[in-house]
Amino acid sequence: MAFAFDLRQLRYFVAVAESGSFRAAAERLHVSQPPLSRQVADLERGLGVRLLDRSAAGVALTATGRAVYAKADAILREAEALAASVAKPQGPARGLLRAGLTLAVAVGDRTRVAKAWAKALPEATFELVSGPSRDLIPALKSGRLDFALVGLPGNATGLETREVLLSPLVAALPSHHALSRRRRVSLLDVRDLPLFWNPRAFNPAYHDFCLRYFRQVGYRPEIVTVEPGQVQTLERIAAGEGWTIPNGAMLAARVKGVVYRPLAEGEALGIRVVAAWVPTEGEGRYEKLAAAAVKVLGGKRWREERLLGG
Repeated sequence: MAFAFDLRQLRYFVAVAESGSFRAAAERLHVSQPPLSRQVADLERGLGVRLLDRSAAGVALTATGRAVYAKADAILREAEALAASVAKPQGPARGLLRAGLTLAVAVGDRTRVAKAWAKALPEATFELVSGPSRDLIPALKSGRLDFALVGLPGNATGLETREVLLSPLVAALPSHHALSRRRRVSLLDVRDLPLFWNPRAFNPAYHDFCLRYFRQVGYRPEIVTVEPGQVQTLERIAAGEGWTIPNGAMLAARVKGVVYRPLAEGEALGIRVVAAWVPTEGEGRYEKLAAAAVKVLGGKRWREERLLGG
């Protein structure tokens, strides 16, 4: 009897489930959207079940889809572990270590972390990749990365993790706004400005986490979707069109007319940066890298006087 699916179909399905849309999954996998959609549809036909609810806003897992996702993720991790167990002996001989750095860590701090890693493992040659955690976590699980600093919330199932940094959110406001005179701002204080917010596909797990928290505290903003990390967003804030709540990695970007203030809910909504890797027999060196990152970043907080200087 022929199998009802193959690993590629499972990989595509998992990517769609984690990304929240076919478009975002296609970008993540570097494939075009039509064949991706066909492979997922073939998987549904082969299994004889509907895995995804499709809508203009994206996709959501059905009850059956959630169960299949968990099993598919486990199957892929087993397959990746098998491949890694064969390929791994070549790694130490080359001394190559592929490491990822989340964009939740500021650019300057990424440079300092990279130098600390080189000092902690002088025998290794590092291949460094910076990117969003939604890409780094699957790359770890698939064996394309050996080690990474990633931001949580996110699907870290199957990964060993060590907490490195809490990157709290702050308020980025127009300098002429009345709230800019306060030392601290709450979500519920900002009632007259829309919230500039990243699309869900940028980081589905964190996006959903924040929206749940918004509902929990009774914050119901008018959301304007913007592309992440854009200076144009800060320029729009300076013009009084809205506000946003960036984490520490964005605070190095300064635009005249924008001020940063500590957010009362900043730590509750903060991104936890963790060192992560797939457990292996040679993970002692990953512990060294985690310790080096903690030494550079651990316990770091954005001081209120720095923010108030904006």
